[in-house]
Amino acid sequence: MLRAVPEGWFSSNFIVFDRAGTPVARAGLSNWREIAKLEVGGTRYEARSKGRAGKKFVLEQEDGRVVAVVEKPSVWRNRFVFEHAGNRYELRRVSVWGSAFVLWREGVGPVGSVRSKALFKREWTADLPEELPLEVRVFIVWLMIILWKRGATAAAGGAAAAGG
Repeated sequence: MLRAVPEGWFSSNFIVFDRAGTPVARAGLSNWREIAKLEVGGTRYEARSKGRAGKKFVLEQEDGRVVAVVEKPSVWRNRFVFEHAGNRYELRRVSVWGSAFVLWREGVGPVGSVRSKALFKREWTADLPEELPLEVRVFIVWLMIILWKRGATAAAGGAAAAGG
């Protein structure tokens, strides 16, 4: 189990803790773009969205080696797919209204989940399988934070349009 907590009230940086409460990763998110500098176990990574529609998300090690790629096959559905160690995974949104996702492994079924702690609290818990390397699990948490930020931005834009 991982828990991502912002470093401060207005901070875009997050600390990721393991089940015992030990910090295992840091994520420095950009305020303007869907990009982050991650540090996991002393190794640096960059997580970012690619493409105009933000349908592909890439995790690269500092030397440019691609570690993971998550794709959103359809703009109409909130699901994301990726492969690791010969297994195909799919992140599916639990509800249209919520921010929780379930991780499915092809041929197995649900194997994990990621959810925000509360509606207005910027904290996430991720119960993801140990078969995924820690950097991939942290990358998935980053992706959920990005999706939450997209939703918050869209909601703020809708509220501003309705009020103006």
